[in-house]
Amino acid sequence: MNKNLNIKLIEDKINNMKEFSGVIRINRAEEVLFEKAYGFADISNDRINNINTRFGIASGAKLLTAISICKLVEQGKLKFDSLLKEYIDCDNFDENVTVKHLLTHTSGLTDYFYEDFTEITIP
Repeated sequence: MNKNLNIKLIEDKINNMKEFSGVIRINRAEEVLFEKAYGFADISNDRINNINTRFGIASGAKLLTAISICKLVEQGKLKFDSLLKEYIDCDNFDENVTVKHLLTHTSGLTDYFYEDFTEITIP
C-alpha cells in the first residue's frame, strides 16, 4: 500500500456513510493502493462482500459498450453507419439497422435482444 494515500481518511468517509455496501479498490498503474470490502453481497442470506464480489452493472453496460464501439470506430475497424446485418446473421430485425441506431437506442429492437431469439450467428 502506498504511504501517500490517506487510508484512514478513506475508511473514515466510508464508515460515516450509512448503509454503504460495496468494494473500494484504488490502483495506480498496476499497484493496488487500497482495497477493502464493506457490507453485504446478499443481506437476506447474510453473505458479506469480499474483494472478489461481482456486482451487476445493469445500464452501466451501455456506457462500456459505447466506449468499446467508439474505440473500434477510432481504430477503423467499424463505422457508425455499418449495417448490423454485416455483423450478425439474424432475420428478426430490419436490414437497415446500423451500429449508430443501436448506440442511440433508435433501432426498434427490444430491450432484451437475446431473449427474443433462440439462435444468433455471428459471421
